[in-house]
Amino acid sequence: GMDTPISVQAIEKMIDSRGMQHIVFNDEGRALALVSVQRCFTPSQRRVIAARDGGCVIPGCTAPAGWCEVHHVIPWRDGGKTHTDNGVLLCWGHHQSIDRGPWELSMPDGVPHVRGPGHWTWTHTTKSRTRPPDPGTG
Repeated sequence: GMDTPISVQAIEKMIDSRGMQHIVFNDEGRALALVSVQRCFTPSQRRVIAARDGGCVIPGCTAPAGWCEVHHVIPWRDGGKTHTDNGVLLCWGHHQSIDRGPWELSMPDGVPHVRGPGHWTWTHTTKSRTRPPDPGTG
């Protein structure tokens, strides 16, 4: 619905924030199917992620879970699943800038790990009160 071209980055941002649906056409142009894959995390998934992460997973950030958004560690547009093993809590500011660095995220065994300034190796960073502290952090 736009007459003006936009950048690939703008399109990727729209896909991340609003999702996309695939339409399957036959050779004659007839629409055969509208494929809808769940992109947004459900309220139940968000509760699980909030219980696990306890707030924004970026070290030093004090944003509580209620102020955070759920981020796909492997982007949805790249085939990342909308699953608790691929979602982490990020505050709005970190969610807006995560793709530009300096922070990197990984999810070994479904547990968020972060690497970036002051954390050069992968560090388990959840703040959950229901999870015992990581033995490597004290």
